[in-house]
Amino acid sequence: MASTIAFVMDPMEGIGVEADTSFAFMLAAQSQGSRVFHVSPGDISLHGADISLGGRFVEVFDRAGDHFRVVETARIWARDCHAIFIRTDPPFDEDYLMATWLLSFAERQGVRVVNSPAGIRAANEKLYALEFAEHCPTTLVTSSQTEVLQFLESYGGSGIAKPLNGHGGFGVLKVSTDDSNTKAIIDLLTHEGDRPILVQEFLPEAAQGDKRIILVDGTIRGGIMRVPREDDHRGNVHVGGQVVSCEIDEADRKIEKAMSERLRADGLYFVGIDVIAGKLIEVNVTSPTLVREIKRLGGPDIATEVIRSLF
Repeated sequence: MASTIAFVMDPMEGIGVEADTSFAFMLAAQSQGSRVFHVSPGDISLHGADISLGGRFVEVFDRAGDHFRVVETARIWARDCHAIFIRTDPPFDEDYLMATWLLSFAERQGVRVVNSPAGIRAANEKLYALEFAEHCPTTLVTSSQTEVLQFLESYGGSGIAKPLNGHGGFGVLKVSTDDSNTKAIIDLLTHEGDRPILVQEFLPEAAQGDKRIILVDGTIRGGIMRVPREDDHRGNVHVGGQVVSCEIDEADRKIEKAMSERLRADGLYFVGIDVIAGKLIEVNVTSPTLVREIKRLGGPDIATEVIRSLF
């Protein structure tokens, strides 16, 4: 009987086939002979110590607008899955947190969960990078407007401010001491001093782009450069950044060496890191993307590598 790989993720209907990493995993799983089971995050149930998953077995097709067919609607036991992928898009909110708590029961029964629920909970995507602070830009985390302004003054008068629970470039703002809006921006991001934010020195090299590097089991498997538009400092694709091929350099390898053992220990099997000018910016663990773009630009088929590695 064919193995089942379950994907806890957003609705199938909204997938952008050309660029969706979760869909790439589904295609790879199907190609390897597994049954693909789609699960909505809210359809995970706990029966004593057993987890059941409500969802749909689907057949997937690599074509926009007609990319899946429902084979069967079912409720299955998590213990009968060969693997479960947690691929819900951020933000990491209360619903996301609850899904990881529930899927921890499946992991304790021996089911491979990618990424580990405990690892996801432990790794805030902004703060986790600071576990490897020697590879990061100079960083401050605070809710104090005074401390932010002092920090900016110390690093040339400008920096990047971002919320700790942000994603996709939302709320990432360039701030400077000579901008009359900066105090208001800090108040907005910190909720007038009630919520800490992350502030980093501004790296001029960001104008040339940031690298998204994919690590599988702590090892670099490919990367891509995201180049921002001329009128934006963010390279995120969904805000207009363009992707181009890139080389993995010595600085990237040093970051890999620093992180690999810790990623394995935390069960963070499939990870995307963001790097600017050799500096680690973020560690993406909830739903890293861009494997389809890496393959399209001549890089490895990371999705297939990941699925094969689970058998």
